[in-house]
Amino acid sequence: MQPSAIVERGCRAIEVLIEAGDRYGGLFPSMLDLKTHDMLMEMPPAIPGQRNTDRAPRGANLIHDEAVLKTMVALDRPGFQDAADRYLRRFATHCTDTVSGLFPWGEHAFWDLVEDRPGNGYAVNNPDSPQGLTHDHLRAAPLWLWEKLYAFNPRCVERFGEGLDNHWSCRDPLEYIRHGYIDRIEPWLSKSSSCDFPRHSGFFMFDWAFGFTKTGREDFLGQIQKMLDYWWEKRRDDGLLWSESRTTPGVHLDGVVAVGQTLFLAASLLEAATLLEGSRPALAAEMRHRASVYIEGFLNIPHDPDRGIFLYGFRPGTNLSEWASVIWGSVYGSSPVSYVALTCLCVYRMTSDARLLDWAAAAGTRYVDEPFPGDVAVPAMDAGMGLGLLADLYDITGEDRWLDGGLCRAEELVSIYFGDCDLPRGAAGISWYESQMGPSFLLHGLARLALLADGPERCPLGADYTGR
Repeated sequence: MQPSAIVERGCRAIEVLIEAGDRYGGLFPSMLDLKTHDMLMEMPPAIPGQRNTDRAPRGANLIHDEAVLKTMVALDRPGFQDAADRYLRRFATHCTDTVSGLFPWGEHAFWDLVEDRPGNGYAVNNPDSPQGLTHDHLRAAPLWLWEKLYAFNPRCVERFGEGLDNHWSCRDPLEYIRHGYIDRIEPWLSKSSSCDFPRHSGFFMFDWAFGFTKTGREDFLGQIQKMLDYWWEKRRDDGLLWSESRTTPGVHLDGVVAVGQTLFLAASLLEAATLLEGSRPALAAEMRHRASVYIEGFLNIPHDPDRGIFLYGFRPGTNLSEWASVIWGSVYGSSPVSYVALTCLCVYRMTSDARLLDWAAAAGTRYVDEPFPGDVAVPAMDAGMGLGLLADLYDITGEDRWLDGGLCRAEELVSIYFGDCDLPRGAAGISWYESQMGPSFLLHGLARLALLADGPERCPLGADYTGR
């Protein structure tokens, strides 16, 4: 399959998304029929490993769509950039005026396109759920996205920074949680486990750093310092962090070391430091130092790439092979290897630490060689981020094995996810498009790989490192 044909398949899918979004102010419906391209009014059953509370029936979710919007902005196709701007303008000016300022996006909230209001993911699973509208980042919000939102509505970005205060919980000693109330202004009610995943603290610090660069608000800097110290004081001797600082004994995260999340936090710290180094050089230097400790922790544990053991987390004293991340077929709580490998490349670009490139290359070899399972509903995210990894390895190293292997894999994945349809299915073997499963990453990965085939220096589409 020629690279130009791959680009055309992706562009046709984007055209369908734009046409579907025309009915909803430019926002893309999360669930679409593959044949009619209409929004599904009834939610299909979840695939294995998917939670209904994470889905967006009759809704749109900006965090789900970020990678395809990035692709649209980069591609030189009539109407694509305008459509991306229309989506983001609609979101920034119409969907962000919440009580707390936190956005209805991410893991448990979305924008309901039928009722034209924030949608509650918990109510999707149980209409009688007592849980209110809940913010969770789900993934990193990148700089380009914040710049766009600020351009369309500066106040929504500032209010979001204020609303992040809701992620501190009602507990002494100080504790934060990855969840925050959208529909009220108050700290989160503390529960039996802290749920203070390390990666989320990095998301918040980057958000506040961007907010500070635009507003000069010193309270945002205070929030950054408080969050910066939070995990630093709880780190293990080897520099790694725990999945939660306070876990209910016997539950699945009890005593689990957060290997991938430690690296994710380091990536966010380095990105935030870049934003702050001009105005707050001492704080930026502190962020970089702490990031370096976390990176060493990540690299110095017994990953075993030759045996396919890439650790996202592990419980000390157990068989490490039981904790290996998957190549294909991620489920909730078990991310694909590409999540960590792409973050290795993100950090490599900021540090030039060759060990991170080696780690990512070992994972890339798996994405070239590992057979695609014929009996698993592999989410489109796994396929897309796998292609994104091979594309970025080629961009960084110039080695043809990554381009050749990626293009061969891309042809296979186009057949699996598209078939004779214009839209990709949300997961292998299912009969609908669904944004929560990650087709945004698939469209980005296909486009970037094919565009790089024309020469890295001419590729207008950069890597997407939000999957962390």
